[in-house]
Amino acid sequence: MRISIAQMEPVLGDLKANIEYICNTLAEESTRSSQLVLFPELSISGYVQSHELLDKVAITEYSRTLAQIKKTCSDYKIETMISFPEVDEHQFYITAMYIDENGEVLGKYRKTHLFANEQELFTRGKDFPILKTQFGYIGMMICYDLEFPEVARLLKLKGAEIILISTANMTPYEKHQNVYIASRALENELPIAIANQYGMNDPHQFFGHSAVVDHNGNFQLYIEKGVSTKYVDISMQIERDPQLEYTKQILPTIYHQLGHVMGEDE
Repeated sequence: MRISIAQMEPVLGDLKANIEYICNTLAEESTRSSQLVLFPELSISGYVQSHELLDKVAITEYSRTLAQIKKTCSDYKIETMISFPEVDEHQFYITAMYIDENGEVLGKYRKTHLFANEQELFTRGKDFPILKTQFGYIGMMICYDLEFPEVARLLKLKGAEIILISTANMTPYEKHQNVYIASRALENELPIAIANQYGMNDPHQFFGHSAVVDHNGNFQLYIEKGVSTKYVDISMQIERDPQLEYTKQILPTIYHQLGHVMGEDE
């Protein structure tokens, strides 16, 4: 599979400009034989930090705003994962949506771990879907989810063969992102791709460092700085170390104990 990572600087609050950028990127990457383009967290709206802006830019999953992206995917036979602020029954979510080469929505994921002030604006998602695509089974995460090993492990146990992550990660967390993406890939023995925002959105400086890491935790693609889109070929056919096979060696009772100490069995 050839995947392109779009390290993007969204225009805050300008859905039209951001969608135009996304569609142009999809068209351009199709000429490089890319089959999938991954965009950052809130790539359609920019990183929203106020209720006032959220009310203006939040859309539903069925919004006509997304129609241009779906049509571009269909016209250029390319797939994508994009992210936007979703409104559903007066609640707001940070959502990632996967659109296939026919312009059809295969599924969406609502961010489950909200960072800092996001908790004042958004509602946590609850589900961890696995999408059946032409490339294999894909799991989705968004930004802060990466820092909780349980999320990637759950996706792996549910059948994910690769995990796609949209992020809006800011300074001073460069080391965190680099360490965690390699760790999540290595401990679950699957490739992971991450697309981060780049640029300033006061008070945050988004640092980029978008990447693709293989199942051994090796960086296959790394975009350090700047607005840029690059691609890499990755294989879904993985030869794993038979002496490791971490998920086959899990002690099942550990999850019962985790639930107990967190009070979920009371």
